[in-house]
Amino acid sequence: MQRYFKSRRFAGLGLPTAAGLALVAALVLLTGACAPAGATTAAASTGRAGGDGQSTAAGTAETGLAPAKGAPVLLAAAAGERAWYADRLEAQQFYVFPKPVDPGDFEAEALAAGATPAKLSAARGKLVLLNFWATWCPPCRAEMPSIDRLSGLMKDDNFTVMAVSVGEERKVVADFIAAQKYRLPVFLDRSGRLGAAFGARSIPTTYLFDKEGKVIAGIVGSREYDSPELVALLKEMAAK
Repeated sequence: MQRYFKSRRFAGLGLPTAAGLALVAALVLLTGACAPAGATTAAASTGRAGGDGQSTAAGTAETGLAPAKGAPVLLAAAAGERAWYADRLEAQQFYVFPKPVDPGDFEAEALAAGATPAKLSAARGKLVLLNFWATWCPPCRAEMPSIDRLSGLMKDDNFTVMAVSVGEERKVVADFIAAQKYRLPVFLDRSGRLGAAFGARSIPTTYLFDKEGKVIAGIVGSREYDSPELVALLKEMAAK
């Protein structure tokens, strides 16, 4: 875990980073997500609720997470004044954390062989959309074009995307990105450890970070990321 996080605790919450993020992820309504194949995640002990018509690595459906034990404690500890963007993000299907959560710095392996890994701290001063996905996951593939378009629409703003492939080898991901002609920033989590640290028990799982590197919102499941309403909100947030 220390390979990805310098800090092992949420600021002010007294919870281990992996456990805390797993609890936060368990609070998000999970719709249309895939379960990473063979992944051992920090959220493995949380309950789950099945659904119909959703793909997983094993060909079964997984569309819900029950709140983890201790989640109400996390919410109580994080309670505070509601952020100005909260209602608007919730209208866009995001779960907004009661207050920003600091996971510390982390890094993701670059898609290009030999390139320097990306660090969250290098994006300080920008909003960051961290998306955990995989090439075999239908909901991930469905939302990827909109994330790519969002990345292009926000290229002149204080905003960046980190699209992190979970549990896949470089060639598989590189071939997929090249075939689809995507231009968004893509990274690798070949071991699945980074996704596990963020409680990405199912994919796609997406987090939004503020300019200080704190997690402010999350969503589990597929959605369109380039709607005019969401783009306008992200531009407003990036300009503040």
